[in-house]
Amino acid sequence: MKARPIAVVVDDSKHFRLYLTDILARLNFEVLPVDNATDALEICRMTRPHIVTMDIVMPGMDGLEALRAIRDDEELADLPVIMISSYRDKNRQWQALSLGCIDILDKPVDLHRLHKTIQRCDLYPGARRRYLRAPFEKKVVLHFQGTRYEVPVTTLSERGIFMHLEEQLPKGAYVDIDLPVSSDETMRIGGPVIHCREQQDGGTVSYGVAIKFSRLTAKELEIISGLVEKFLIGDALEEQAEL
Repeated sequence: MKARPIAVVVDDSKHFRLYLTDILARLNFEVLPVDNATDALEICRMTRPHIVTMDIVMPGMDGLEALRAIRDDEELADLPVIMISSYRDKNRQWQALSLGCIDILDKPVDLHRLHKTIQRCDLYPGARRRYLRAPFEKKVVLHFQGTRYEVPVTTLSERGIFMHLEEQLPKGAYVDIDLPVSSDETMRIGGPVIHCREQQDGGTVSYGVAIKFSRLTAKELEIISGLVEKFLIGDALEEQAEL
């Protein structure tokens, strides 16, 4: 199993620190939460993380001082740092950008903006995760050459879906999927099979099938993105709204 990239989350707010830790863990990071910049610098020197999120305003050493210390440290100088703040202080933002931070995100953090910012850090060489993905764990109806299959889904992304079938489908074959978008509504989406590999679980053989959505309308993409976000961090968003 490949090791997950390491993220250090630095924020003096316990609630926000736990919230962002949860979000990054769901985005496949091993997360090290820290409540102050001084300790964060030591942890960065010990662990060599792949990315750091840093609150700008903190007691003691603030985020800008910590970012400056990172850039002045030969071993940490290239470390990707995302600055986060509740305050839209243009002067502080300019200072952070001049010190080479990757981006400055407002609280509450927008998931899509965070994801796009992470992509700029090239943490997955050769296999960049261009789109958000979430465990779906529902059944969809798949239509292929007049046959209807009721299929369990493993993962849903903004541009495709991964499922398990008892029958093999040829790569490149076009299929239609009835995707449940609510308790009483489905949406039909089509696309080609881009991956089909045999999998064995004991004596049972199944096929892992990846399908890429094609010709999505803006409305369909909006609905799918909403579903992915709901299943990825819907509960975390509700918790943050209650804080």
